[in-house]
Amino acid sequence: MTDRPGGFMSVTMPWDTEDALTAALYRVRMRGAFYSWTEASAEGSVEMPQFPSTLSFHIVAHGTAHLEVEGADAVPLDAGMLALVPRGIGHRISTSPGAQVVGRADLLPQTMLGDAFSVLRIGPEAADPPLAMLCGVVAFDSPAVDDMLAVLPSVVIVDSARHPVMAALLPLLARELREPKPGGDAVATRLADVLVVETVRAWLADQESESSGWLAALRDPQLGAALAAVHRDPGHPWTLDALARRATMSRSVFAARFTAVVGTPPMTYVSAARMRAARAMLAEGRSVAAVAAAHGYGSGAAFSRAFARVIGETPGRVRRAAA
Repeated sequence: MTDRPGGFMSVTMPWDTEDALTAALYRVRMRGAFYSWTEASAEGSVEMPQFPSTLSFHIVAHGTAHLEVEGADAVPLDAGMLALVPRGIGHRISTSPGAQVVGRADLLPQTMLGDAFSVLRIGPEAADPPLAMLCGVVAFDSPAVDDMLAVLPSVVIVDSARHPVMAALLPLLARELREPKPGGDAVATRLADVLVVETVRAWLADQESESSGWLAALRDPQLGAALAAVHRDPGHPWTLDALARRATMSRSVFAARFTAVVGTPPMTYVSAARMRAARAMLAEGRSVAAVAAAHGYGSGAAFSRAFARVIGETPGRVRRAAA
């Protein structure tokens, strides 16, 4: 408990003391998910084209699939294994390495069971196909998620058998998608949300030796405190002094250490985080003027210039693309 002005005591709640890594994972929120239950009774390979700013995942229910990313060897995926392909990287899912491509996943004939779920079959329908898996493509609402995806390799593979939460989630998610019920889309999205976070968490647990970059900064008690503050409120008028105080470090030591670990100066990081948050608001349909004001810009023109410099496209274009 801590003192408040006026002599009142305040209780420190669990969410006030969460570590920066937990905070970052907690803020991962999905949108625009599309799922496909895929069955293969014949040889073939399905191409997943590049979808910018998305993450693909593949969960093998039974049989063995092969994930192929350009320039790398095919990776076998046995039953119960989950693979994440971040950053919209194009890849192929095959029944065997080098199998003939039958087409793009989004262009192949398939049975639509809803706006966001389909059944895709390679070969004739079979009661017990040799390979069955759940595939998905998701985008994110969290403006800070790009930092997390940037530290992931081109393919993340986790065996659900080693992680009880994942092992429990997989059959629940598959059932919601294979047996649609009222509200099933919402339930499936939440389950997929947790499943992806659990997969990333499992991968991060194997990266304890990481000594530099965003991940290392999140794990650092001092730098992590500053990063968590920025992620929690990117629109706040942060200064170098304010961030140094969050990290309980001197201004000069904080600036040098942050730059060395994260790879970018603190205020450059703040600007990028602020514009990613602004991008998320624009994608929700908020006006440029409202988003500019929420991030401390008195002029929409000044905000637009700063936004285009950091994001690489204009606020208006982001709003139109979202619409």
